[in-house]
Amino acid sequence: MTIATSLPKANLTIRFAPHSDPTSQQETYQLLELPSEILKRVESSSSSSPFPFVPLLNPSRASSGTPTSMIPLLTWTRLTIKGRPSDDAVLCTTDSTFLLRTVSISNSLVILRVPPSTFTSTSTSTSASASSSTSASTSPPTENFRPTLEIRDVCHEVLECVPQAANLERIRTVLRPTEWQGLGKRTRNDEVGGVKSRKWTRAQLESVVQASQVELEQGLRERNVVRFDGKMLMLPPKELAPLLGLMLTLLTIHAISSTIDMVEVPLRPMIRALEDDHDVPIELAKAVMNLFGEVDTGAQMWRADVGRMVAEVGRGLLANLSSQGRSMDSFMSEWREQVGETWEGSIDLKLLEGDYLLDVPLSTTSTHLGPTIVPFPAHTLPLHPATRFADLFLTRPRWRPDEMLPFLKGLTRDGDAQERDKLVAKFVRVVKEKQGVWWYPRRTS
Repeated sequence: MTIATSLPKANLTIRFAPHSDPTSQQETYQLLELPSEILKRVESSSSSSPFPFVPLLNPSRASSGTPTSMIPLLTWTRLTIKGRPSDDAVLCTTDSTFLLRTVSISNSLVILRVPPSTFTSTSTSTSASASSSTSASTSPPTENFRPTLEIRDVCHEVLECVPQAANLERIRTVLRPTEWQGLGKRTRNDEVGGVKSRKWTRAQLESVVQASQVELEQGLRERNVVRFDGKMLMLPPKELAPLLGLMLTLLTIHAISSTIDMVEVPLRPMIRALEDDHDVPIELAKAVMNLFGEVDTGAQMWRADVGRMVAEVGRGLLANLSSQGRSMDSFMSEWREQVGETWEGSIDLKLLEGDYLLDVPLSTTSTHLGPTIVPFPAHTLPLHPATRFADLFLTRPRWRPDEMLPFLKGLTRDGDAQERDKLVAKFVRVVKEKQGVWWYPRRTS
């Protein structure tokens, strides 16, 4: 619903609607205050609108949603309220997510409308005398006739939009029961705990993951989620690594050109080898190729992102490690072996930031053993900032700034360094020592 925000310049009469209760505190509508970044889009996309407007949200619709429903708010700006009924409501644009927070206001805001009887009388008057009606509509109000508006609602609260990071970890939560089982194994179709596992379509996933379209697409890619047989299928790093190792070997055999970032290879020999020799369905093979590069169906070519494939093989090896870890030299040696001699130059521990910790021996007698690499994926950490920092400082009493930063991903919107720095200032005490700058937990009273 959209309404004009400007009132007539002349005098007017405001009254309560018949049969309404002026003392009722129940609000039928809630006003949504748009932040500047959304308002600019609304204004630019509604330039053809004949009058200023403000969007109104009907809370009865928002509260009656189902786990797989989305409530369109303003179709021209693609604003959508997303999530499950038990979630805090969020508003999503095409590329950002905002928490909806109720704020009480000191002044009451009145929503007015033209009385329904006015439409009836105007229609009758027009039928009786078109010229008389036209004259009346253009004549200025007099003491005997003033425009009348009815009070539709009185609002004591507004909804404000607070920027926040998308809740992308729900992707992993809902897709884990039906994740891919690996080469030579069928996808999970059986029952888990006596309950049949649910498979999710893209639309169903969009309805429960509180993220914008752009954020969701990025989240699906980062978690290796593909569309297979009409449903969304997650490919875990541990099971995906052997398949990527095979594809890297096939790239070595069939590649016809390569650059620093991309390797070009004919599509058909790759798919035929995966299907005939390793029982990889054609649809899944193409989905993985699209995940790790670009498939040109017209030219029947695949431009493979080797760097990303090498990184995912490394994550798969990390997922196989126990909590005790493994010597870094041994880990790097196996990583090189898995990707092959042709691609070992792409190996770099920076590709695995946010997925591991390095434990360096403190005793001088054991330094010859070298550091130990321990799996420590950031996605297993809590989403609440206070709990996240508490867990990090329980893992290590102090951190180098560059070591902790990868584990703060997901607490703020990507690229929002200012908001991230606010969290650091709130939970971290910066100490300069001889060895450099260290982060310690901030003491709270």
